Amino acid sequence: MINRILVGIDGSKYSKIAEDYGIWLSKKLKKPVVGVHIIDIRLLEGPFIEDLAGALGFTIYSDLTPKVKEFFEERADILLKEFAQKCREKGADCTIAKAFGLVAKELTEMADPEDLIIVGKRGQHPQFEFLLGSTAEAVARKSKCPVLITTDKFSEIKNILLAFDGREKSIHAAQYINSFAKDLGIESIDVITVSDDKVIDTFCKEGQPVEDAVKDILKNYLTDIEFNIHILKGYPEEEIENYIKENQDKYDLAVLGAFGESRIKELILGSTTSYIMQKSPIPLLLVK
Repeated sequence: MINRILVGIDGSKYSKIAEDYGIWLSKKLKKPVVGVHIIDIRLLEGPFIEDLAGALGFTIYSDLTPKVKEFFEERADILLKEFAQKCREKGADCTIAKAFGLVAKELTEMADPEDLIIVGKRGQHPQFEFLLGSTAEAVARKSKCPVLITTDKFSEIKNILLAFDGREKSIHAAQYINSFAKDLGIESIDVITVSDDKVIDTFCKEGQPVEDAVKDILKNYLTDIEFNIHILKGYPEEEIENYIKENQDKYDLAVLGAFGESRIKELILGSTTSYIMQKSPIPLLLVK
């Protein structure tokens, strides 16, 4: 199911945890892991260099750019070397790659649809996330393959929660997790569905209980694992957030279909995926 595992490496605390997940999954699934460091070209552009020159007391900064570029290249080499060493020590099949560009664009273009990308929830340069948006979210939006977004703590994946609403992206997530869980040796997962008018309109026959309708659909996709269904009532974003937070010690991974609404609807109504990405205290696997 997974050909390669690509891990975004930037030296941050979250990135180190992403490395741990990449190595663990590489060994568990017997798939190669690729450590990728993208040198963000925004750090080599005029405003950043000008601010850096000012902070260092320079009045002329035109010849500072090559020095900054050299610094980031050396730093990238160190980070990738450390990752390769960690892989060797833990017995994972590892390669490394380095590139210049916009992080989300370069990382997603390296990946094939059959790959898995792993990135930390927060990056090394939070000031850019504040101004330009989260790199993790940008990767999840642009990626052709599933994206695992890690938190600041590693835990072996043994207990999985699937958020299911019956729509296309959610069905893709169920199909994916069926194989993913089986490959990890997991025999059963939990499923949550938030019952509201949209859910009922999506897949319930007239008068049919939501739990029965969900079970009827999922038995076609979760064919290799058992599943337990929990029905919640309320607004999907709030109920999913609350359920994950209340049960964060129970689950090692939450799985969602990524960005099911159009961008226009998201601008008006907001995105459930984006909301849960920001709020979840446990890793998220986002499936297109």
